[in-house]
Amino acid sequence: MRRFIWATSYVAGGIAAGCLSAYVAIKSTGVEALEAGTPWLSRAVALAEPQHFYVRANYLLEGRLPPAPGQLTEATAETDSDGRPLTGSCVYRIVSTGPLPAWWSISVIGGPSATAPLQSTAGSDTTVRLPNGSAEIMVYPSPRPGNWLKSPTRRRFTILYSALERNLADKPPAFAIRREVCL
Repeated sequence: MRRFIWATSYVAGGIAAGCLSAYVAIKSTGVEALEAGTPWLSRAVALAEPQHFYVRANYLLEGRLPPAPGQLTEATAETDSDGRPLTGSCVYRIVSTGPLPAWWSISVIGGPSATAPLQSTAGSDTTVRLPNGSAEIMVYPSPRPGNWLKSPTRRRFTILYSALERNLADKPPAFAIRREVCL
């Protein structure tokens, strides 16, 4: 009887270790900084590489289809442009730093996964632009005048950027994330 219990525990431990290592590989493979000095991370470049199985599995694990390579660009930021974690206890200003694509979207999600509850979204069709054509969006827990995205209160969050861009998968989004003040 002891042999059966030991054999069963070895098999169960092996299965658990295998599942854990697969999960870690799926979550960490292909995540690359798009450019040094920017907070934007992406899996878009890795979708075309040999480890694409794990990159695609990440999207499927979140219940989403992977973006079409060469058409839809997706990037996430968990830190501001100075490398500090994004937290609901601070106010952030997202400012465009260059030309913007015809269609883009910025969303604040309540956690590190794209399946976390979506807090709010601003995009090319809803954002009021400044006279010079640039865009500026405030991220704050309570309503603000102008372009505003709701952040969760007192916890960390992630910013998700999506855009229709061709052959720009390795180019970072034209947005900087600046911390204004912490409450």
